[in-house]
Amino acid sequence: MKAEGISLTTNELASALALCGYESMASQVLNNLEIQDRTEEFDRFIEDTELSLLSKGFLDVSRNSTLAAGLEDLLHVLVQSKRKVRCIKKDRVLFIHYTKGDSRTLLQEIRNNTHFFSIYSMDKGFEPILLNHYEIEGKPEQPVSNLPTLQLSEAIYNQLHQMEPNVLDTMINDERIEGQLKLFLSDFRDNKQEFDNLSLIEMDYVKDYMEMKQVIFLLPSVNFVWHLDYDRIQEREVFVIPSSVKEYSKRLSDAIALFFGEI
Repeated sequence: MKAEGISLTTNELASALALCGYESMASQVLNNLEIQDRTEEFDRFIEDTELSLLSKGFLDVSRNSTLAAGLEDLLHVLVQSKRKVRCIKKDRVLFIHYTKGDSRTLLQEIRNNTHFFSIYSMDKGFEPILLNHYEIEGKPEQPVSNLPTLQLSEAIYNQLHQMEPNVLDTMINDERIEGQLKLFLSDFRDNKQEFDNLSLIEMDYVKDYMEMKQVIFLLPSVNFVWHLDYDRIQEREVFVIPSSVKEYSKRLSDAIALFFGEI
Protein backbone atom coordinates (compact mmCIF):
# COMPACT_ATOMS: atom_id res chain seq x y z
CA MET A 1 0.00 0.00 0.00
CA LYS A 2 1.71 3.18 -1.24
CA ALA A 3 0.14 6.60 -1.10
CA GLU A 4 2.88 9.14 -0.42
CA GLY A 5 2.63 12.14 -2.67
CA ILE A 6 -0.85 11.33 -3.99
CA SER A 7 -3.38 14.14 -3.95
CA LEU A 8 -6.61 14.30 -5.93
CA THR A 9 -9.24 16.95 -6.38
CA THR A 10 -12.78 15.77 -5.64
CA ASN A 11 -13.41 15.70 -9.42
CA GLU A 12 -10.32 13.56 -10.02
CA LEU A 13 -11.29 11.18 -7.21
CA ALA A 14 -14.77 10.66 -8.70
CA SER A 15 -13.32 9.98 -12.14
CA ALA A 16 -10.70 7.57 -10.77
CA LEU A 17 -13.36 5.67 -8.78
CA ALA A 18 -15.42 5.24 -11.96
CA LEU A 19 -12.40 4.00 -13.94
CA CYS A 20 -11.62 1.56 -11.11
CA GLY A 21 -15.13 0.04 -11.31
CA TYR A 22 -16.66 1.80 -8.30
CA GLU A 23 -19.37 3.61 -10.27
CA SER A 24 -21.77 3.80 -7.32
CA MET A 25 -19.28 5.70 -5.16
CA ALA A 26 -18.34 7.88 -8.12
CA SER A 27 -22.02 8.72 -8.63
CA GLN A 28 -22.34 9.77 -4.99
CA VAL A 29 -19.46 12.20 -5.45
CA LEU A 30 -20.98 13.49 -8.70
CA ASN A 31 -24.34 14.00 -7.01
CA ASN A 32 -22.64 16.10 -4.36
CA LEU A 33 -21.14 18.16 -7.17
CA GLU A 34 -24.60 18.37 -8.77
CA ILE A 35 -23.34 16.84 -12.03
CA GLN A 36 -25.94 14.58 -13.64
CA ASP A 37 -24.88 11.28 -15.20
CA ARG A 38 -25.34 10.72 -18.96
CA THR A 39 -25.32 14.41 -19.91
CA GLU A 40 -23.02 16.58 -22.01
CA GLU A 41 -21.83 18.15 -18.76
CA PHE A 42 -20.98 14.69 -17.43
CA ASP A 43 -19.07 13.78 -20.62
CA ARG A 44 -17.04 17.00 -20.39
CA PHE A 45 -16.42 16.31 -16.71
CA ILE A 46 -14.99 12.83 -17.46
CA GLU A 47 -12.85 14.15 -20.33
CA ASP A 48 -11.46 17.06 -18.30
CA THR A 49 -10.67 14.97 -15.23
CA GLU A 50 -9.02 12.20 -17.24
CA LEU A 51 -6.76 14.82 -18.84
CA SER A 52 -5.99 16.11 -15.35
CA LEU A 53 -5.16 12.60 -14.11
CA LEU A 54 -2.94 12.06 -17.16
CA SER A 55 -1.02 15.27 -16.51
CA LYS A 56 -0.33 14.07 -12.95
CA GLY A 57 0.95 10.69 -14.16
CA PHE A 58 -1.99 8.77 -12.67
CA LEU A 59 -3.09 7.09 -15.93
CA ASP A 60 -1.57 4.00 -17.56
CA VAL A 61 -3.32 3.01 -20.79
CA SER A 62 -1.59 -0.38 -20.75
CA ARG A 63 -3.69 -1.45 -17.75
CA ASN A 64 -7.36 -2.56 -17.83
CA SER A 65 -8.57 0.28 -15.65
CA THR A 66 -6.20 2.76 -17.37
CA LEU A 67 -5.22 3.88 -13.85
CA ALA A 68 -1.65 3.76 -12.61
CA ALA A 69 -1.13 0.74 -10.34
CA GLY A 70 -0.37 2.81 -7.24
CA LEU A 71 -3.54 4.87 -7.51
CA GLU A 72 -5.69 1.82 -8.22
CA ASP A 73 -4.28 0.02 -5.17
CA LEU A 74 -5.04 3.08 -3.04
CA LEU A 75 -8.66 3.18 -4.23
CA HIS A 76 -9.14 -0.52 -3.44
CA VAL A 77 -7.96 0.12 0.13
CA LEU A 78 -10.17 3.20 0.36
CA VAL A 79 -13.31 1.35 -0.73
CA GLN A 80 -12.70 -2.05 0.83
CA SER A 81 -11.82 -0.72 4.29
CA LYS A 82 -14.69 -1.77 6.55
CA ARG A 83 -13.77 0.34 9.57
CA LYS A 84 -12.98 4.03 9.34
CA VAL A 85 -12.54 6.95 11.69
CA ARG A 86 -13.74 10.39 10.58
CA CYS A 87 -12.30 13.43 12.34
CA ILE A 88 -13.97 16.79 11.65
CA LYS A 89 -12.32 20.10 12.54
CA LYS A 90 -14.36 23.01 11.16
CA ASP A 91 -14.05 22.66 7.36
CA ARG A 92 -11.24 20.07 7.44
CA VAL A 93 -11.93 16.34 7.45
CA LEU A 94 -9.53 13.50 8.19
CA PHE A 95 -10.38 9.85 7.50
CA ILE A 96 -8.36 6.96 8.94
CA HIS A 97 -9.06 3.85 6.84
CA TYR A 98 -8.23 0.53 8.51
CA THR A 99 -7.25 -2.57 6.54
CA LYS A 100 -7.56 -5.90 8.34
CA GLY A 101 -4.27 -7.69 8.79
CA ASP A 102 -2.16 -4.59 8.11
CA SER A 103 -0.46 -2.53 10.81
CA ARG A 104 -0.63 0.48 8.51
CA THR A 105 -3.65 2.70 7.92
CA LEU A 106 -4.53 4.93 4.98
CA LEU A 107 -4.98 8.58 5.91
CA GLN A 108 -7.21 10.79 3.75
CA GLU A 109 -7.19 14.47 4.63
CA ILE A 110 -9.74 16.64 2.82
CA ARG A 111 -9.24 20.38 2.66
CA ASN A 112 -9.99 23.00 0.00
CA ASN A 113 -11.71 20.41 -2.22
CA THR A 114 -8.54 18.29 -2.40
CA HIS A 115 -7.87 14.82 -0.96
CA PHE A 116 -4.38 14.20 0.40
CA PHE A 117 -3.39 10.56 1.00
CA SER A 118 -0.62 9.13 3.17
CA ILE A 119 0.26 5.95 5.05
CA TYR A 120 0.43 5.86 8.84
CA SER A 121 1.63 3.05 11.11
CA MET A 122 -0.68 2.16 14.00
CA ASP A 123 2.41 1.24 16.01
CA LYS A 124 2.99 4.96 16.59
CA GLY A 125 -0.40 5.42 18.25
CA PHE A 126 -2.85 7.97 16.89
CA GLU A 127 -2.06 10.84 19.25
CA PRO A 128 0.31 12.68 16.86
CA ILE A 129 -2.20 12.90 14.00
CA LEU A 130 -5.10 13.75 16.34
CA LEU A 131 -3.15 16.54 18.06
CA ASN A 132 -2.19 17.97 14.68
CA HIS A 133 -5.62 17.67 13.07
CA TYR A 134 -7.53 19.21 15.99
CA GLU A 135 -4.87 21.93 16.31
CA ILE A 136 -4.09 21.20 19.95
CA GLU A 137 -0.47 20.18 19.45
CA GLY A 138 2.01 22.10 21.57
CA LYS A 139 -0.61 23.84 23.72
CA PRO A 140 0.55 24.55 27.30
CA GLU A 141 -1.10 22.12 29.70
CA GLN A 142 -3.38 23.35 32.48
CA PRO A 143 -4.34 21.15 35.45
CA VAL A 144 -8.02 20.34 35.06
CA SER A 145 -8.70 18.63 38.40
CA ASN A 146 -9.87 21.91 39.93
CA LEU A 147 -11.94 23.01 36.91
CA PRO A 148 -15.68 22.42 37.31
CA THR A 149 -17.82 20.46 34.88
CA LEU A 150 -20.40 22.64 33.13
CA GLN A 151 -23.99 21.44 33.21
CA LEU A 152 -26.30 22.63 30.43
CA SER A 153 -29.91 21.83 29.74
CA GLU A 154 -30.57 20.22 26.36
CA ALA A 155 -32.62 23.28 25.37
CA ILE A 156 -29.81 25.74 26.15
CA TYR A 157 -27.26 23.52 24.40
CA ASN A 158 -29.39 23.49 21.24
CA GLN A 159 -29.99 27.26 21.43
CA LEU A 160 -26.26 27.96 21.53
CA HIS A 161 -25.85 26.48 18.04
CA GLN A 162 -28.57 28.72 16.59
CA MET A 163 -27.77 31.87 18.55
CA GLU A 164 -26.91 35.06 16.68
CA PRO A 165 -23.19 35.90 17.13
CA ASN A 166 -23.96 39.33 18.60
CA VAL A 167 -26.21 37.72 21.25
CA LEU A 168 -23.44 35.27 22.11
CA ASP A 169 -20.97 38.15 22.37
CA THR A 170 -23.33 39.91 24.79
CA MET A 171 -23.42 36.79 26.99
CA ILE A 172 -19.63 36.52 26.95
CA ASN A 173 -19.29 40.14 28.04
CA ASP A 174 -21.94 39.85 30.74
CA GLU A 175 -20.23 40.26 34.14
CA ARG A 176 -22.90 38.12 35.78
CA ILE A 177 -21.73 35.02 33.89
CA GLU A 178 -19.09 33.01 35.75
CA GLY A 179 -15.56 32.73 34.40
CA GLN A 180 -15.63 29.05 33.42
CA LEU A 181 -18.89 29.37 31.49
CA LYS A 182 -17.62 32.60 29.91
CA LEU A 183 -14.49 30.77 28.70
CA PHE A 184 -16.57 27.92 27.23
CA LEU A 185 -18.85 30.35 25.38
CA SER A 186 -15.82 32.19 24.02
CA ASP A 187 -14.21 28.94 22.81
CA PHE A 188 -17.53 27.87 21.29
CA ARG A 189 -17.87 31.19 19.43
CA ASP A 190 -14.28 30.98 18.16
CA ASN A 191 -14.99 27.49 16.80
CA LYS A 192 -17.88 28.83 14.65
CA GLN A 193 -20.49 27.76 17.23
CA GLU A 194 -19.91 24.05 16.76
CA PHE A 195 -18.06 21.18 18.38
CA ASP A 196 -15.38 19.26 16.54
CA ASN A 197 -16.13 15.56 16.37
CA LEU A 198 -14.69 12.10 15.85
CA SER A 199 -16.83 9.24 14.48
CA LEU A 200 -16.15 5.50 14.50
CA ILE A 201 -17.77 4.16 11.33
CA GLU A 202 -18.41 0.61 10.16
CA MET A 203 -19.32 0.17 6.51
CA ASP A 204 -19.45 -2.36 3.69
CA TYR A 205 -19.43 -0.99 0.16
CA VAL A 206 -20.67 -4.24 -1.40
CA LYS A 207 -23.63 -4.57 0.99
CA ASP A 208 -24.36 -0.82 0.89
CA TYR A 209 -24.16 -0.76 4.70
CA MET A 210 -22.96 2.03 6.98
CA GLU A 211 -23.35 2.48 10.72
CA MET A 212 -22.01 5.12 13.09
CA LYS A 213 -20.74 3.11 16.05
CA GLN A 214 -19.80 6.11 18.17
CA VAL A 215 -19.56 9.89 17.82
CA ILE A 216 -17.36 11.89 20.19
CA PHE A 217 -17.70 15.68 20.46
CA LEU A 218 -14.86 17.92 21.61
CA LEU A 219 -13.91 21.59 21.69
CA PRO A 220 -10.31 22.82 22.07
CA SER A 221 -9.70 25.56 24.62
CA VAL A 222 -6.53 27.56 25.27
CA ASN A 223 -4.72 24.85 27.23
CA PHE A 224 -7.17 21.97 27.66
CA VAL A 225 -10.03 20.27 25.79
CA TRP A 226 -13.77 20.44 26.49
CA HIS A 227 -15.42 17.01 26.20
CA LEU A 228 -19.17 16.80 25.59
CA ASP A 229 -20.70 14.04 27.72
CA TYR A 230 -24.01 12.71 26.41
CA ASP A 231 -24.43 9.98 29.01
CA ARG A 232 -27.32 11.77 30.71
CA ILE A 233 -28.99 13.20 27.63
CA GLN A 234 -32.07 11.12 28.48
CA GLU A 235 -32.47 13.47 31.44
CA ARG A 236 -32.32 16.39 28.98
CA GLU A 237 -28.94 17.49 30.29
CA VAL A 238 -25.47 17.59 28.80
CA PHE A 239 -22.18 17.98 30.62
CA VAL A 240 -19.12 19.73 29.26
CA ILE A 241 -16.02 18.38 30.97
CA PRO A 242 -12.54 20.01 30.95
CA SER A 243 -9.92 17.40 30.01
CA SER A 244 -6.14 17.41 29.82
CA VAL A 245 -4.86 17.60 26.21
CA LYS A 246 -2.37 14.76 26.73
CA GLU A 247 -4.84 12.55 28.57
CA TYR A 248 -7.68 13.24 26.15
CA SER A 249 -5.67 12.57 22.97
CA LYS A 250 -4.51 9.28 24.56
CA ARG A 251 -8.15 8.31 25.28
CA LEU A 252 -9.13 9.03 21.67
CA SER A 253 -6.14 7.08 20.35
CA ASP A 254 -7.00 4.09 22.55
CA ALA A 255 -10.64 4.22 21.40
CA ILE A 256 -9.53 4.09 17.75
CA ALA A 257 -7.09 1.23 18.38
CA LEU A 258 -9.79 -0.73 20.23
CA PHE A 259 -12.27 -0.11 17.39
CA PHE A 260 -9.82 -1.35 14.79
CA GLY A 261 -8.81 -4.31 16.95
CA GLU A 262 -12.36 -5.61 17.38
CA ILE A 263 -12.60 -7.03 13.86
